[in-house]
Amino acid sequence: MTGSDADHVRRLIAQGRKRINAATRPADGKDVLAGFKFEEVRVDAPEAALAAKEIQFYIEAISGKDADALAPDALKGEEDKPRPGGQPQRAALAEPERLPGVPVIRIVFHADRQESGEGRSKMRTLLLRERRFERNALLQRDGFPLNPAEVMKIEASGVASDAQVTGSYLGRFLTFLLLTLILSGGSVVAIDSIAGEKERGSLETLLTTAATRSEIVAAKQLLILSVALLITGIQVANLLVYVGLKVIRLPEDWVIDVPPGAAITILLLFLPLAAFIAAVLLMISAYAKSYKEAQLYFFPVNIVAWMPALAAFLPGISLRSAIVLVPIANVSVAVKEIMVGEFDWPMLVVTFVVMSLAAALTSRASAKMLTQERLITASEADAGDIAGGAALFPKHVLRWYAVMGAALFAAALNLPQLSMHRQVLFNEIVIFLGASLLMIRWYRLPLREALALRPVKPAVWLAVLMAIPSGLVTGTGVFRLAGFIFPVPERVLEQFAREVMPADVPLWQLLLLIAVLPGICEEITFRGPLLYGLRRRFHPVTLALVVGLIFGLFHVTLFRILPTAFLGVALTAMTLLTGSIFPGMVAHAGNNATALIAGMSGFEVGNLDWWAYLLAAAVYALSFYILYRNRTPYPGLK
Repeated sequence: MTGSDADHVRRLIAQGRKRINAATRPADGKDVLAGFKFEEVRVDAPEAALAAKEIQFYIEAISGKDADALAPDALKGEEDKPRPGGQPQRAALAEPERLPGVPVIRIVFHADRQESGEGRSKMRTLLLRERRFERNALLQRDGFPLNPAEVMKIEASGVASDAQVTGSYLGRFLTFLLLTLILSGGSVVAIDSIAGEKERGSLETLLTTAATRSEIVAAKQLLILSVALLITGIQVANLLVYVGLKVIRLPEDWVIDVPPGAAITILLLFLPLAAFIAAVLLMISAYAKSYKEAQLYFFPVNIVAWMPALAAFLPGISLRSAIVLVPIANVSVAVKEIMVGEFDWPMLVVTFVVMSLAAALTSRASAKMLTQERLITASEADAGDIAGGAALFPKHVLRWYAVMGAALFAAALNLPQLSMHRQVLFNEIVIFLGASLLMIRWYRLPLREALALRPVKPAVWLAVLMAIPSGLVTGTGVFRLAGFIFPVPERVLEQFAREVMPADVPLWQLLLLIAVLPGICEEITFRGPLLYGLRRRFHPVTLALVVGLIFGLFHVTLFRILPTAFLGVALTAMTLLTGSIFPGMVAHAGNNATALIAGMSGFEVGNLDWWAYLLAAAVYALSFYILYRNRTPYPGLK
């Protein structure tokens, strides 16, 4: 604490500390200062101590008299100005137009240090709150006729009934909750149904009976479905008993009103959903060679199933959109609308039909899987199993990436204390790069071939430079087109932009975290071992689509999956055409850097005229034509 008005600010901070310790909460029940702990450190040279990380920030408290003697520019904060790395920034607490005699408080911090930025933000909130309290006290002391906090009373009047509000809340969770119960209940039976029988050797005996493959599949699916629905029913009944006995106390304004017609409609929608899940679980059990391998696959499947089940949480999503054609997501949105009393019967019928078709097609696919003898024998060893090492990797590659996806999801849930940028560092360095290098070492893969470390023709770099801006604009156009089908609210995009591009992080750090690291680590992960392991399993076109889709799914935010999958397909095609990972690295880093710089400079790529997107798509196509004419195909393709 420095400055001529330091004692006054100390008093404000002491009052704020008391309010925090007293657990005072604003009217909305939230307090960003809850748990904020700080300590004043006495130092001789605050700026040197800040640079040496002895303190995280310091406060300059300037009295009104001293502030009047300073030039106006000297009182302004520098929070919005770009600063060279390693230099502190000053965020002024005073209003933009300071009146004579008004003190100034400035918080000096290091914007490139997460702790410094967070401490500055919370201290600023505390001081602004105490300033408001002190201002109100001064007004009342000087004869203001009423409490300043009661100058105007603001009330919110909702037109929805308590039952509709409760239904809206429950409707968002209901599909996710029931889907989780169905998956957890059905997986126990599904694992033993085929994978377990393979280990026991009883599946071959079953297939020698008079029962057809389709009858065996139908019986096993009905068994999985029955157990899953029974466990789900028991869990729901338990919940109702707990609520009825008031072991679980619901809020007083909760009114759960589900008419019989609504309950029957929800049940009808969940029946094909449960059949679809049962078929998927059976397919996984058939694909796995052992009981343990099947267990390994189920958690990633849960994650993939949860994502569309959370569609009801997206604001602005209506069943009367293309979401009605997306299995699981359509049921999620439909249940939310039913719970608030909205019955869009044509769309509900379409939802039921789409979900039933998905269940039927998946059941047919699972029956077809049982015709493949290699899937029904008791984990017979093939050439890859015998040779091991690199020969075994193509069979295990998807298993590794399933575990990586589960680790990515688990890290996001269990490390909430990490900031977004620390989460990026953890994901890129530990999960993506670390797992990729571990795979290469574990299976003794040839490093140069597995990572496609090959030189390219000079003309390729011209195509890459053309593809960076044109690809960004084209991908944004694809996102805008998808917005007509799956609309994303503007505030969701704004919140995401604020998280990715915070004002108190220097540009060089953002470029490192958002452009350089993903360009290197993610390309190594998805155009390295993944592409190498799948190169002989799919046709090149299908291979680009599969790798691109996996790349999109790893960016688990719903509205980001389509544009990132589009980018992933393009980068995979670039690697397949050039036989090298380097063009994809440059294009990936360049795409992210261009988007970042455009966003920070205020250039809105998402608000261009449609002719601009068409022109960008033409340039993007031309860049790939140049790549095709100068191609050096990826070795070993199917």
